[in-house]
Amino acid sequence: MKKKQVLAIGAHYDDMEQFCGGTLILLKKKGFEIVIAVLTSGECGSKELPAKEIVRVRKKEAKIGARIIGANLLCLGIRDGCISYGLPTVKKLVKLIREYQPEIIITHPTIDYMTDHAHTGQLVLWAVPEATHPNFPVQTKAPALESQPYVYNTDPQGLIGVDGQIVRVNTIVDISDVIEQKLRAFASHKSQMGFLKSNRNQIDAVEKTRRWAATRGQQSRVLHGEGFTQQLLEQYPRRNILADILGDKVFTL
Repeated sequence: MKKKQVLAIGAHYDDMEQFCGGTLILLKKKGFEIVIAVLTSGECGSKELPAKEIVRVRKKEAKIGARIIGANLLCLGIRDGCISYGLPTVKKLVKLIREYQPEIIITHPTIDYMTDHAHTGQLVLWAVPEATHPNFPVQTKAPALESQPYVYNTDPQGLIGVDGQIVRVNTIVDISDVIEQKLRAFASHKSQMGFLKSNRNQIDAVEKTRRWAATRGQQSRVLHGEGFTQQLLEQYPRRNILADILGDKVFTL
């Protein structure tokens, strides 16, 4: 039986704070338990520090970010940059989904500039139906899901799709009231703030994230928003559960 629980599945430690941190905070305020599940350990988060050291640093930062959101944090331990679209990773995700029995899953889009992101989104769509099949082989005593959870894909990096244009979404959540808390959670990943900034005078990662939120906010005539594409493929629930929970803070496009 699905619980009043949200499972946010990201490729890297800072991803869910950046792409859906505001929505997670709002859902926490509504009484949902929030779990941030990170696939990779963060080895590629630095070009200066050795892998073991940056993994230690990123894990420490991630605990702070999760605490600001009010989330529990776990990591599946896949090496950064090595998320493969294959059965071993799907089994890890099916086990995760069965054990947490979430009502809502939030994850990456299935197309993004980074393969780790795209593969994560694709793997979740593979894992969700299998999580409902009792005969799918996975090492857990947790029962199969009775029905598929609500699944939302976040915006891609920069909001930009393969055609260079801002991608269309079908849901925008007004995060104006919690934008600063979201940005504090994202900024807690201090090792990534300089790493994510390019050498061409690009704005810093926190300000860039604020601008993305302003862009989505403008679409729904609020100050700041987060964009999502609710999965409406066959067998997925049709109702926009975020609108039911968050009321007038959700715009269905």
